[in-house]
Amino acid sequence: MPLPFIAVFRGGYTGESVISHQSARTMMDALDTARFEAAYITITTEAWTCERADGTPLPFDRGACAADRGPGLERFAAALIAIHGTPGEDGRLQGYLDLMGVPYQTGGVLGMAVSMSKFSTTGLLRQLGFDVAPSVLLQGRDAGTEAHVLDRVGLPCFVKPDNSGSSLGISKVKTPAELGPALDKAFAEDDTVMCEAFVAGRELTCGVLRLDGAVKALPVCEIRTSHEFFDYEAKYHAPDTQEIIPAPLPDEVTRTVQERSAAIYRALDLSGMVRVDHMWTGDRVVTIEVNTTPGFSGASIFPKMLVAAGIGVAPAVNALVQEMLDR
Repeated sequence: MPLPFIAVFRGGYTGESVISHQSARTMMDALDTARFEAAYITITTEAWTCERADGTPLPFDRGACAADRGPGLERFAAALIAIHGTPGEDGRLQGYLDLMGVPYQTGGVLGMAVSMSKFSTTGLLRQLGFDVAPSVLLQGRDAGTEAHVLDRVGLPCFVKPDNSGSSLGISKVKTPAELGPALDKAFAEDDTVMCEAFVAGRELTCGVLRLDGAVKALPVCEIRTSHEFFDYEAKYHAPDTQEIIPAPLPDEVTRTVQERSAAIYRALDLSGMVRVDHMWTGDRVVTIEVNTTPGFSGASIFPKMLVAAGIGVAPAVNALVQEMLDR
């Protein structure tokens, strides 16, 4: 009997596609080849293509989410989504897979679409009673934009493309003169931009996943960098960035971060592997962002948290696939 045929989606339409390929490789390498057979589906703006892990192309029918691994076209039994940004993190790919009847490891269409927007995420979390920073959403610019931002969130503040990841297009603004260039940079990445009040403190992040039906928060990570914030350069290239797991925190702070992260995971109806970012001010934990398809490369934080938790990368990935097949 043939092994279940698993699709590993990678690529996407944003500057994060290079990270997506690395994340997909980690997932592919983790799969138990005695239990599953897998192929990549690579999505670009030009085409969808399918290939084996060794690069051998496979015939692929996008209209049926099916590929031919030998006996003819067959629909994939399940999908691992390793796309950061659109269309893998904003609900679009999830909607396609729902129509095809193919289960996937992430949250569903609504949860992913809401969580893709930083402003929508923090707005919903604020309404649900979670502590988040003040923010304002911009859908364009006019003569009064800068004054509006300064009035609503003050300085320093962060200017962020509302729907981007990997800190692409984000700036920390400390003076009024820096605000205009920061807005230009953010609007170059996205049509909508969020300006968020700066929260001083220690930067923390916590992974969450569902294993064996139970939501589990992983060990907390503290991020330390010489950069103004954990930007793209600090994440992927800076030699002095530290990701300390478990974070050296008071037990009650660790507990608060883990409980908060798991509660947000449930509140947003998410699934699979999620990372929730926070700031600890010394007095309170403020939630900054939710990453619904966090980086999963060898340099990424989430695999390191899985190892620190005693779970491991391969057991987690294979458990997620088995859970999809058991639905």
